[in-house]
Amino acid sequence: MNTSITELFGIKYPILNAGMGRVAFPNMVAAVSNAGGLGVLGAGSGDPRQTREYIREIRSLTDKPFGINAPLALPNGRENAIVALEEKVPVINYSMGKGDWIVKTAHKYGGKVMASVNDVKLAQRAEAHGCDAVIAAGHEAAGHAGEIGTFVLVPRLAEVLKIPVIAAGGIANGDGLVAALALGAGGVSMGTRFWTTKEGPMHQNWKNKALELDVQDTLFSPRFDGIPCRQMKTAASERMMNTKMLNVWEIFLNSFAIARELNIPWPTLVKQTLSLGPRQIESMMRMSKMMQMHTITMTTGDLDKGMTASGQSVGLIHDLPSIAEVMERLVAEAESAQRRLAVQISESGTVKCGRVVRAAG
Repeated sequence: MNTSITELFGIKYPILNAGMGRVAFPNMVAAVSNAGGLGVLGAGSGDPRQTREYIREIRSLTDKPFGINAPLALPNGRENAIVALEEKVPVINYSMGKGDWIVKTAHKYGGKVMASVNDVKLAQRAEAHGCDAVIAAGHEAAGHAGEIGTFVLVPRLAEVLKIPVIAAGGIANGDGLVAALALGAGGVSMGTRFWTTKEGPMHQNWKNKALELDVQDTLFSPRFDGIPCRQMKTAASERMMNTKMLNVWEIFLNSFAIARELNIPWPTLVKQTLSLGPRQIESMMRMSKMMQMHTITMTTGDLDKGMTASGQSVGLIHDLPSIAEVMERLVAEAESAQRRLAVQISESGTVKCGRVVRAAG
């Protein structure tokens, strides 16, 4: 499976795990990298000191290339990107901000940089800033997906960009991998498929719940954290999506725990939040509530109070294997899909020099 992505990152298979904050921990990252893909650490808004420890832990678990994802607009996002640069992480993935300074520094030590995008303008801007690749997050994706579906976004970006495109959203098996490559992508990034594994950190109840869901069982709304976001359809996520006004007192009390978790002094967190303006303040309040519910997902089996991001591909997931097993299966399924396509083409014509020539009669 030699593609632009395998060559760019020096990996065996063009498969990445999504850098999911509070989900893609070192054991998941190392497992993906050891299986031939590119494991990506989800730094999210985590404590930068913890991020540095995670990076060093990954290096103790694998000698293969790996990456880190830092959403720049989140608290600690910029600081985590700086840590990644200081630790000379091979691949840095950024989103929600301008990352030209990341590109400049990473390239000095031979690192690669990719930006997560969900439309053409953002992708072109990332290329102009010197990014080595983009992750095209289609509407089907978990978390902060865009309005354009993967089936349209990927081939459009392949048309307008000179750098490789990585497809994300709606992909959970080898058929999806082959489809993404056919659309012009150099590889795929998967989140939901990788957290529904033995290495996934969620409570077992949540993994079992994922197996019950179909492709329509997700919710997409800006009311989760102020930015259009896709979450698993649960009682808690439905309540939050339908809540116009949050409980300010509850958010205030929760802010102390969040400040401790992020290792940000509470007055600093409040000052930063208030400086964002009314609209962003509401977004941060919603994000606070979502973080609280995600903690429940990670630590308890309470399906009524917890909440987690999930892509539409959850309906394509029917078991909870190890990541090594997922990778082996993806490759086998991709090879099977290629053979199936070859048979379908040969039945209607003969392939000559890359063109399909209709058989006589």
